[in-house]
Amino acid sequence: MIKPYTKDSEFSYTEGFFPTFEMIQNHKKDFIVLYVSTDAVGSDGFQKLESIVGKDKIIVSDKAFAITKSKGNAHVLGVFKKFRSTLDLKENHLVMVNPSDMGNLGNAMRSLLAFGYHDLAVIEPCADIFNPKTVRASMGALFKIRIETFKDFPSYLRKYSREYYPFVLDTSHPLSETKFQTPCSLVFGNEATGLPKEIHNQNNVRIEQSDEVDSLNLTTSIAIGLYQLKMQKNG
Repeated sequence: MIKPYTKDSEFSYTEGFFPTFEMIQNHKKDFIVLYVSTDAVGSDGFQKLESIVGKDKIIVSDKAFAITKSKGNAHVLGVFKKFRSTLDLKENHLVMVNPSDMGNLGNAMRSLLAFGYHDLAVIEPCADIFNPKTVRASMGALFKIRIETFKDFPSYLRKYSREYYPFVLDTSHPLSETKFQTPCSLVFGNEATGLPKEIHNQNNVRIEQSDEVDSLNLTTSIAIGLYQLKMQKNG
């Protein structure tokens, strides 16, 4: 029987048919086993999964779902080994410094993929990349992108030396006037504390907004930054 997830676990799991399909299609070598609820047996999704992984990799068990904290009816748990990847030096990167919210981390993965990018650097300390909450929030994007963690920001820059653009509130330079020198990195800070001053540089960027709100949500800011980068590339 599947054990509850902990940060020290060698495995994690997907919840639901779509993220499970994404995991198997993109990381089949890391796939271990599927748990399926009795209600899902015989469904179109079940038959599709069975045709991909085979009957010997499927366990029908309602008890397995006691470990999940998902509010919905997942019906499928896809167990997989945690994996490592390396970023592409030639591509643009999203860098998240000390993200603490697993939902935001997963949603950032979705935004990255939505705008056609595939490289995410995460600076520790950070939310657990493989926690099922993060996996669930990513809606399968986790399995289509490259993610690399670093103990600090200088460690990232030593490996991937390039122009980077810190997104901050205390700068007069607006995003709309920024000309990105690519390949580059868009750098975002913690949800509550933002970016440390030592990461700020001459490329500081501010997203223009009305003075009726204090700041934008982290994942909203990330999506805006990635969109602007994509529009410059396509312009």
